[in-house]
Amino acid sequence: MPSLRATICAASVAAFSFAAPLSAVADSPSPLTATSADTAAAVSSSKGRAAVKLDGCTLLGSSGRSASFSSKMVAGSSAAAIELRFDLYTRPITGGAWKEITGVPMFGTWDRPSSGSVVWSKRVSGLSVGQRYRVVVTHRWLSKSGRVIRSVALPSPSCDQHDGRPDLAATFVGSRPLTNGNRIYTLRVRNLGLSAAGGFSVAMRVNSIELPTVRVASLGAGRSLLLAFTAAGCASNSKIKVEADFSKEIVESDERNNVAEVACPL
Repeated sequence: MPSLRATICAASVAAFSFAAPLSAVADSPSPLTATSADTAAAVSSSKGRAAVKLDGCTLLGSSGRSASFSSKMVAGSSAAAIELRFDLYTRPITGGAWKEITGVPMFGTWDRPSSGSVVWSKRVSGLSVGQRYRVVVTHRWLSKSGRVIRSVALPSPSCDQHDGRPDLAATFVGSRPLTNGNRIYTLRVRNLGLSAAGGFSVAMRVNSIELPTVRVASLGAGRSLLLAFTAAGCASNSKIKVEADFSKEIVESDERNNVAEVACPL
């Protein structure tokens, strides 16, 4: 795991708008850069109020992979002071148990704001591909004597660190005959990744003969295109092979789906 780095920001505030009481929280995937206004969890009573959010989730860019979390907390009428602690957790995107990450500066320690109303934000960078991150923020309301009169732990939504690279996939679509005995073969190239693919070549082989490649200038994330090749009809017991990024120009999140084969006769 890369070395994690953290930053903190705190600001006193006069009033907040809080969501419904604490309920089950669903983890949600994050785009390349995101600023979420959704409140993961919130509590409110005469003893005080608190809410936790995922403010941002970044997969690419000059700042690298990072996540920003914040907590809004109000002391309430019966509390003399407040404290809060951000604990950072991770688990694979594919599933598994949440595990606490220890040793990250400014996480796992208690903070006591000087004001009874505060927005407390923390950002962690150096996150790992394929991991999901969230915080659990524990809030404490204290009496004048320093006794804890209430404690609530609230989880944030997760920041999912998907691989942000392009992912080209080729599939054979079909063919149709021409009057001269040749056929037109059609294939589809898709970009299943999270970023655009620059220029690349697409190849097709029929009857063990490589056809001239087709050049694609670019293909955006989530986009697809159809390409047509003209060749003789494929012979029995042979295969049609199609391959995206034939010249290996694109660094992809998954190189295994660039090639597809179908048996002849079609």
